[in-house]
This record gives sequence, C-alpha cells and structure tokens, in this order.
Amino acid sequence: MPALLARHHEIVSQSIQAHDGYIFQIVGDAFCAAFHSPGDALDAALAAQRSLCGEAWSPAPVRDRMGIHTGAVRFTEERGYSGYATLALTQRIMSAGHGGQILLSAATRELVRDALPAGASLLDLGEKRLKDLLRPERLYQLNAPGLPANFPPLKTLDRFPNNLPVQLTTFIGREHEIREVRQALDAHRLVTLTGSGGTGKSRLSLQVAAELLDQFDHGVWFVELASLADPELIPQTILATLGVNEQQGLPPLEVLKEYLHGKKALLVLDNCEHLVSASARAANALLNAAPGVKILASSREALGVDGELSYPVPSLTLPDIKHLPLMEHLSQYEAVRLFIDRASLVAPHFEVDKENAPFIAQICYRLDGIPLAIELAAARVKVLSVEQISRRLDDRFRLLTGGARTALPRQQTLRALIDWSYDILSEGERLLLCRLSVFAGSWTLEAAEEVCADEGVDPYEILDLLTQLVNKSLVPVIEHAQSGETRYRMLETIRQYAREKLLDGAGSAGVESLRQKHLAYFVKLTEQAEPELLRSNQVFWLNRLEEEVDNLRLALEWALTNNVQAGLWIVVRSSQFWSTRGYGEEFGDWLPQLLERHTTKDSLHVRAMATYCWCTPHFIATRPIAEEALQLARELGDRQVEAFCLMAVGVVISLPGNLKEGIPFVEQSRALYRALGDRLGEANAMTWLILNHNDLEQAKTIVQEGLALFRELGHLSGIAVCLIQLAHRTIWGGDFTSPVPWLEEARMIFHRLGDLAGEADTLNVQGSLAYWQGDYAGARSCYGKAISLYEKAGIEWFSAWSRANLAYALLRQGEPGQAGEMFRECIRRFQKTDTIIGSIYAIEGLASLHVSEG
Repeated sequence: MPALLARHHEIVSQSIQAHDGYIFQIVGDAFCAAFHSPGDALDAALAAQRSLCGEAWSPAPVRDRMGIHTGAVRFTEERGYSGYATLALTQRIMSAGHGGQILLSAATRELVRDALPAGASLLDLGEKRLKDLLRPERLYQLNAPGLPANFPPLKTLDRFPNNLPVQLTTFIGREHEIREVRQALDAHRLVTLTGSGGTGKSRLSLQVAAELLDQFDHGVWFVELASLADPELIPQTILATLGVNEQQGLPPLEVLKEYLHGKKALLVLDNCEHLVSASARAANALLNAAPGVKILASSREALGVDGELSYPVPSLTLPDIKHLPLMEHLSQYEAVRLFIDRASLVAPHFEVDKENAPFIAQICYRLDGIPLAIELAAARVKVLSVEQISRRLDDRFRLLTGGARTALPRQQTLRALIDWSYDILSEGERLLLCRLSVFAGSWTLEAAEEVCADEGVDPYEILDLLTQLVNKSLVPVIEHAQSGETRYRMLETIRQYAREKLLDGAGSAGVESLRQKHLAYFVKLTEQAEPELLRSNQVFWLNRLEEEVDNLRLALEWALTNNVQAGLWIVVRSSQFWSTRGYGEEFGDWLPQLLERHTTKDSLHVRAMATYCWCTPHFIATRPIAEEALQLARELGDRQVEAFCLMAVGVVISLPGNLKEGIPFVEQSRALYRALGDRLGEANAMTWLILNHNDLEQAKTIVQEGLALFRELGHLSGIAVCLIQLAHRTIWGGDFTSPVPWLEEARMIFHRLGDLAGEADTLNVQGSLAYWQGDYAGARSCYGKAISLYEKAGIEWFSAWSRANLAYALLRQGEPGQAGEMFRECIRRFQKTDTIIGSIYAIEGLASLHVSEG
C-alpha cells in the first residue's frame, strides 16, 4: 500500500501542478487543490484520471473520484483557504462519485461548457440531494476518451431510502463532533445526543444521519417527537414515518418489532426529553428485537437504556474576547461563522470589518456559542447594528425573538426554548436551578449545599437535584478543576433565565437572603485559605481561589453596599492570591472603596490600610496612609498589626530610594515579629532588609537566613523571592555560575504558583546575568519576556525597571536610537510612580548614551 500511495500521489501532484493548480491540503489520499480557472481544474482532473487509468497497478488498481466546483473563498498565508460553503460543497460533490469518475457542479459547467477538451462532453446526471441536506444540486459527469463512462448511481440522498428533511440553511462546522458521533455509532447501537435547548442537537443528528446513509440498506428515518403529548403514540409515529400500516389486533410496538426484525436501518428519534421514559422503553424494545437497527436520539437527558452512549453536544467554538485574534482569523470559530452566515441571509450586503468584528465576537461569547441564540441575534442585523445588538444582550430575552415562522414555537424565541426545559422540571429542581443563579462562573457541590439549601430544598437533597439538572442539560458544564475538585457551571443564558425566575418567585427579600449566604460562604472560604496561602499547600489554594474569582467579585459587589466588614475580610485574607495571580490593580480598586465605607477604625480596618499600601506603586501618596495605619495600630495595642504596619511604612519609604529613613522601620518590624514568635513575618521582613546592604556578604547572609526560614515553613513564594535576591547579590559579586540553579528553581516555583510577576522577576535577573557576561542578545531576550509578563500581570512599575535594563542592553549593542527612546520612556514611567531611584538609573543611562556619542 505505501508504494501504491506514493505513485498515486506523484501522478496527482504532477497533474495539478502542470495546470497551475495549488495543492492546499492533503488528507490521507485526498487532495484539495485550487485553480486560477475552472478550465485549468478540468484539464488537471482529466490528465490525472487518464494517468491513473493507464498505470499498470499491482497488485490492485487505484481509482480516484473527483469533484469540481467554483465559488468564493478567501486566502490567507496563516490559514490557507476559507469559505465554508464553497469548500463543503466541493467535498460533497466529490463524495457522491465513484472511483474513476469526474463530477462537476452546475456553476462550473456553465463556465467550461464552451471550451471542453477535444472529444470531451458533459453528461447531465440531474438534480441530486447531497449530504448537506440543502436544496438539490444539478451534477454533470465528464466523459472523455480514455476514461470509463459507466458508473453506478451517485451516492446521494436520493439513492437511499430516507426521509431526511431538506434544510434551508447551511450546516456550519461541527466536523469534530460529526466524526466522534459516527465513531460512537460504530461501537454502540444507541447514541443519545444531549444538551440544553438550542445547542444544535437536532441539526447535528440530521447531519450525522446524512453521512451514514450508505451504511443502512433499509434506510435512515427521522422521527420528530416534539409535538407528541401522549407517550403511547411513539410506536405509531415511528410506523407512520416508515410508511408501515398498523395491524388489527396487534399493538403498534409489536408491528414495529416484527417489521424491523432482520432489517438494517437507522432511526433518528428527535426531541425525546418530554417523553423520556416512553422513548427509552420503545428504544429498548426495538434494539432487542432488531439486531440490525441502530438509534440516534436527541434529548435534554440520556434515555437510560442499557448499552446507551450519551454524547453531550458542546457549544460552537468561540474566540477568547480577552485576546481577540486578527479580524481575518475570526471566521475560524464556528460561532462567528454561523453569525456571519445567518446575518448575510437577512442582510445580503452585511460584511465583517474592523469596527464590527469585536462586537460579533462579544455577541457569540455572551450567547455561550448556542447556535439558536446566535441565529436569533443574527436575524436582528436587518434592523440593528452589531454594536447595538451587543449592547442589548443584557435584556437578551426581549431581543432574541422572531425566529423562522416554520420553526417549532419554542425555537422562535430564546425564552420559549428554555421554558420548554424548565416546565418539565420537578419543583425541587426548579428551586435549586433558580438559587444556583446566585453563583457567577462555576461552583462546587459544597458551595451549593451551603448557599442554596433552604425552604423546599434540604442540604442532603442538593446532590440528587444537581445530578438531575446535569442530566437534563440545564447545568451542562462539569469541570474538573486544577484544585482537583469537581465544579459545575451554567451557560450564562440559562443563568439569566434562572435569575429572572428567582426574582419572580422569591422576590427581592429572597434574593437578598441568598446573596447574603453567598457572601458568608466566601468569607468562610477566604478564612480557610489565608493560612494555607503561606504554607506548602499554597498552589492548591491559589488554584482554588482562582476558580472562585468570579464569585469573589460578586460577593464583593454585594458587600460594598450591604456588608462592608465582610468585604474587607475577603480582600485582606486573600491578598496573597490577588497579588500573586496578577489581580493587583483590581485588588487596589476594591480596598479604597471598602475602606471609605468602613468607619470603624478596628484592627481589620488598620490592616486593610497597610495592605492597600502594598498594591499601588504611588509610594509618596501612600506614605501618609501607612503612617496613619501604624499610629492606629499602636493606639489599638495590636502588636501583630503593628509589625505589619511597620514593614509597610519602611517599604513605601525605601522603594522610591530613601533607604536610610525607611529601613529602620523594617528592622523594627523584624524585631517585633521575632518577639511575637511569628517566624513567617520575620522572614518576610528580612526579604526587604536586603535593600539596605551594600556589603554583599552581609546581604547574602540575611537572604540565606530568610531562605532557610521559608524552606522550613514550606512557603514557596518566599523561597523563590529569596533565591532571586541571592542570585542578584551573587551576580553583583562577579559569580556568574552559582546563580543559575537558583534562578531555575525560582522560575519553576513561580510557574507552579501561576505568579506572572515572579516569573518576570526571575527573567529580569537572568537578563542581568546574561548582560554582565556580555551576552547582550540573551539579555534583550530575557528583558523582553519579563516586560511582556509584567504587562500581562498589570504591574507597570516593575515593567519600567526591565525596560531600563533593556535600554542599557540596546546601548551596549550599538543601538543608541532605540536605547534613547526607551530611557526617556522609563524616566516618564518612574516619575509617574514617584520612583526617584529608578529615574536616576534611567537618567544615568541617557547620560552614558550622550557620552558614547561624543
């Protein structure tokens, strides 16, 4: 086989290239090629077929089927050709043929019929329904000397018994899902597509069924159950679909079993959720009676039949709205392609441009990639701009109405679609669904039990009720989080619906009570997390809080107007998380708002004031706050908070460059922590004391003491900080070998912690190591990566130091123009944050530049 394939590829490649064709993809033995003209494509296909037919193949002949179509596509260097309708139709035409046959679409035939090769003609094969389920397509066969002319009937829908309905719109994407469902049906006789309303279960099942037509001699039959109210009518409905008459005296199910016995057929049972038990009984009976029958069902929940494979249908692929790709790459996402396709149907002149592309991405993202919701939104393009649609999505249930009149009633509005699922829930399931809307993002079972248990739902019922909501696809997303816990998530569309129902049923008082329980849960969680964030279990708890960041924000929003004390506890206790995971700027926004509303000058308030001084680089502005916090701590007699405030005062004075005044406060902090027996506090103070030591040996001694303490306590971030400090001092001493393993260990720790700023710190020191070794290119690379990470983490102040270092490296490499611009930018940044010592460092660089240029 490898030898046959190699020769086959040689023949086809030569034929395509000889006629100015461009092979843009090869999948197995399939060639995808583009041509400048339909005539070139026809000539290439004819040359390839003649060579293949004339080859002396051994031990078996190789025959190709070929399809040619002409349509619009777009080409980019990064992604090659895109243009779903054109590419998909070309593939469908090819797949309808047989080995040795060349098929043309009507569009291509119109362009080549007056300039056919000598002796060639086109045979009209008539209108054929291809597997895309759209309108029939007229196909033509190229007949020419040297090619076979007689072939079996085309492999189109018309050839096989079926009742698959014609679709009026193109099927977008889902290649991966089609492949997986086909594989599932190879291995299982019952496959149920599950998912919440509007996710495209029905359309996917139809498309899979079309792909499998040639595998079922007795047909593929689509059975729509949505309109049935009486479960006993399922067998009669299947009989009517198959065109089989009922028999007097025999139950319809028995007639059906007898008819299907010995036949090879695929039944597509659509919309089983409201008749799930009856659907399960019918499916089980038919599978046992007819070994050649397979069933592809769609339902909000699995049928629960032995041997069934449940396949959750995911949402369409989505862009990341925080990091949008270039406009021309947006169409690689299925949700965006669907929006553009459906918008073009209602507004033929609709085009994607730089202005509306971000709003299209936002619409698709906020609608969770749900196909029906996206189609309803795209239908509004006729009367609203894309930006207007995006802005109105907060009221999505009013906006997304007016689907096709021929659709089922529940598919004409988004609200009706979810009503269909909500109405078949038990009372307990409805209550829990509504209460779960209090969570933002995802949640754990423990959180649901603590927050949602109340009148009508006992804590011990939560697991069973939540399981039912998962089974019924109303909580369709289950995540296995980094922390190792199972987390649950609702689609945002369902969450908004459930929140409306909660307001309707519980009223504002009920919602207020639920929000207060939500807040209390996260106060308790951060209380658990605080000590663990400073121990060997640090990574787990950082991941745990990362998973809850949306809920923490929601809790803080509520606390701001309803329970400021609770909000302060959340922020202060989780401060290590906010700073480590790059939320420092957001953290710095919450604290002043909470402090302004918290009028009691207790230990919590004072600690929050000192904590705020750590999260802003405006040191001159925060110095009075730190000094006031220290005074208040002393008045309260809280020595633990006093030690913390002493360190805050020392740091905000020292960092701009006033070490002589600032370091004594840090020394007092260390002494007080030592007196209190707080070894962690003492170690933290020592990492700041190192700022004051020009004596390298003494500095290394201090940092080694701190490192030993952090290792003993298992404090990972403390270990990494000390390793960086130790490396820095060692490099200053001229030792360029010893720091290498320390920096590698520090970077590995920061990576585990997800601490972008820490990784950037490490790269900054690695850049210095390369710089002093004369490897300026290596230094530039490290500094550049550090700047990128600092900016990703939102830490502009540290980024300025890396920029200044990069400017020095540029100067050493003989690039004074770039270096000068960067030094000036650094001066502006340092002045903005009152970092005097940084300004001096950059000004010295600028002076060096002028000297070097004479």
